[in-house]
Amino acid sequence: MKNKSIICALLVACGLGVSTTSCEDMLSADSDRTTHTNANDTLYGYWGIMKAVQNIAERYVILGEARADLTYPTSYAADTISNIANFNMTNDGDCRYLEVKDYYTVINSCNNYLADVDSLKTNSGGTKVMEKEIAQVMAVRAWTYLQLVNNYGEVPYYTEPITSLGFIDEFDFNKVQNKLNRETLIEKLTPDLLRYREVSLPNYGNYNNGAQDIASTLTMFPVKLVLGDIYLTGAQTQSDYEMAAQNYYDYLKDNGAYLPTQYTTTADKSSFSGEIDYSNSGWSSIFSSTTSPAGKSYNGEAITVIPSSAGKLYGTVLTGVANVFGYRTNSSMSTDSEEGKEEEATTSAAVTASPDVTYRQLGASQQYLSLCADQKYLEREKEDEPVKVLDGAGDARQAILRDVISMGSGNVSTTKFIGKPCYSGFSYTFPVIYRKALVWLRFAEAINRAGFPSYAFAILKNGLCREYLPEYQTVIDTTETGEVDTLKIYYTTNKACSYIPQSEYDKAQSKTYLTFPSDFTYLSGTEAANVGVHSRGCGEVGFADSTYYTYKNMVFKKCEEMGVDTVGVFAQDSLSYRIDAVENLIVDELALETAWEGNRYPDLLRIASHKGDAGVHWFADKIARRGDTREPGVDYKNSPEYINLYEKLSNKENWYLKLPSYK
Repeated sequence: MKNKSIICALLVACGLGVSTTSCEDMLSADSDRTTHTNANDTLYGYWGIMKAVQNIAERYVILGEARADLTYPTSYAADTISNIANFNMTNDGDCRYLEVKDYYTVINSCNNYLADVDSLKTNSGGTKVMEKEIAQVMAVRAWTYLQLVNNYGEVPYYTEPITSLGFIDEFDFNKVQNKLNRETLIEKLTPDLLRYREVSLPNYGNYNNGAQDIASTLTMFPVKLVLGDIYLTGAQTQSDYEMAAQNYYDYLKDNGAYLPTQYTTTADKSSFSGEIDYSNSGWSSIFSSTTSPAGKSYNGEAITVIPSSAGKLYGTVLTGVANVFGYRTNSSMSTDSEEGKEEEATTSAAVTASPDVTYRQLGASQQYLSLCADQKYLEREKEDEPVKVLDGAGDARQAILRDVISMGSGNVSTTKFIGKPCYSGFSYTFPVIYRKALVWLRFAEAINRAGFPSYAFAILKNGLCREYLPEYQTVIDTTETGEVDTLKIYYTTNKACSYIPQSEYDKAQSKTYLTFPSDFTYLSGTEAANVGVHSRGCGEVGFADSTYYTYKNMVFKKCEEMGVDTVGVFAQDSLSYRIDAVENLIVDELALETAWEGNRYPDLLRIASHKGDAGVHWFADKIARRGDTREPGVDYKNSPEYINLYEKLSNKENWYLKLPSYK
């Protein structure tokens, strides 16, 4: 038999397109095609695509975390999950998270929609009726291709619908010329998206998933964020990083840029037991109670989620992530009616989740726990007092781990369960694909690589807005002869970001993505309320702290970890060292803020690419240390676990899943 493509042969089995009723209809060369020209067609067509996206939602989290450094496979891990986590050989189809056809189902659904839609239809005012929908479908398709590249490295690239059985029979994957990889992402994915960059999101109101109403706009993929990800992932030049930065910046400026202050965690030492007590109800609510997207009219956090239904009657129920993280789930339906009014009965559904150690396949890694413990939580009793370290607290965001006590054979044990999908009950709005802090951190990553490490650090420490930045002030000096001399002084006194050097500030003045109008300030006046991402877990690390989490201290710390001499590291010709140091700080913050949301493995791949030739060692070392306790005097590099993973990951071919082959 002839070789068949991974797309074609597998798509036959699951059906193609969102507007068809059967596989046979779509694969017929003369099949009837539906042209989307009205609201109903648009609504059903788009939700058909989103249903296909739901089929890849859970693997976004599981593949994105199992292979990275913040989880480890437990003794209850299924063979396939264990093999994925340990980079052992896996085959397409080994489990439902290793089905490449599901990505191409999304892509081909998008291709069909775009081929069928009437893109030229206008209303009486001359506005293109379907423009918003076209932009959104293109964004979903591009985002899906980005996931394929992150997981498989290089994949076939199609923008036309696959509808011909003859095409399938004649296809040979080994001979395909049109492939997509990290090096071609920008070239192939950005031209279409750039044309729709300023198009707003469609809004279909709210929909009910059986348990709650969720805004339809919360399920949309903003074009500017997808563009930012593409430029950042495929970056090969400084201009690529600048394009990434510009897209993230423009999204933030247009959608309420300030980082919400209510999403923080706090730590305190119990006066009774002396133990550390954490409070994270605000921060954990990001993952449990989100029903509307963040924006200028709503000071929220979540931007894009892939929601779950509460029962099969309402659609796809996504319990796979909760199960893998250790929760036994159950979906139930209920009907409520008054006597004599049975025809007015209402039906609802719910998913319950209970921690069960025998379900727990992935747990928080020692690397994550060690990273949290290494952080300094800063506090002060009064505003006019200096900050101090709360000993033993570490980063308070670790409170998202749920301590579950078990009893057996006379022993009491405590197990830490990853809580993001089920912290206060089952979350119907997890996975979270985009949220405010994540966008800010990717913006920091982009501007750091564009040559502005102190600005990137500001996003971690203080937040970036006009009120925090240094400025030039005009000073009038009268000489002895009576002549008036005007001087411009670089003024940093009482500025939160006083550590930004003058040379970097001057260079930033020509960059539109480093100008911060009132959109970046919670209050449009002179009082700023933006905060740094690091403060979400480490207390008073902003303006009040001039001792611990400072630009100089943290650059020195990361340079020492890299084996770089800190003497002269702030000289003009040492910019590359500062960029590497701040980049590693951003990697830490991505772990502390966004652990177990599905981003980690793609984050590490992307950062390794930024680092060039040094990226292979950095990447292999980072993941191989997932079990590192950072115990003084112990070199974890000598452990069998480190050696095994490091050797595998020193070969870039092992970074990616294997595409199937057909004979």
